[in-house]
Amino acid sequence: MPDLSENFYIIGHRGAAGERLENSLDGFKHALTLAIDAIEIDIREHAAELWVFHDHDLERLTGTPGLFEDQADLSAIRLRNGEALPTLRQLLDLYWGKMPINIEIKAVDNPGLLLDLLAGYPALPDHTGLPWILLSSFNHRALLKLRERGCPWPLAPIDSGIPPQVEFGLEQIRPWSWHFDNEYLDLDLVKQLRAQGVPSLVFTVNDIERASELKHSGVAGIFTDYPSKMIQID
Repeated sequence: MPDLSENFYIIGHRGAAGERLENSLDGFKHALTLAIDAIEIDIREHAAELWVFHDHDLERLTGTPGLFEDQADLSAIRLRNGEALPTLRQLLDLYWGKMPINIEIKAVDNPGLLLDLLAGYPALPDHTGLPWILLSSFNHRALLKLRERGCPWPLAPIDSGIPPQVEFGLEQIRPWSWHFDNEYLDLDLVKQLRAQGVPSLVFTVNDIERASELKHSGVAGIFTDYPSKMIQID
């Protein structure tokens, strides 16, 4: 059962997207130095490898035109900060047992690839608060597929705008948490889920006053581009 105490979780969105280039090793290393609760990252599958990358199109983050899945060799692509695109394995090697990670599944056709990778790391000690690994996605069917495969890691549906299928999600996915877009947040739904032992996490919150309001409204935590600033909320 998740900890629904007065803890309010600060999660670095895509590492610390407002402070370093998003989903970059530089950003992940920076986030590790902060007194935050977790980071969130995005993953995509390509050529039997899991890459930490958000966009479907490469241009914004790399300056290289074209689509992610159309590239013959992603290892040759460089981010705008000069780094290579990180793999999930690199991120896990850096973070394992140091800070919890919310892995958002963007495009993964083979869930076994993710489960097998995670299974190759050593068991982690019990952790209060956020789980060491939390798998989330807008694609609730992808989460259901993971659940059906006996996924040992906690799962979290993500919703934005469209009313969520809460009863289906609670029964079939059995989520650890539910994640909502700040713009479309329904606080009544937050209370409903909390009453059933499911905390709500909200993205992407970069205003301290809004974060404080959410904290006092029953929300369990936020994803933020500016984790250095958000740790100051009361």
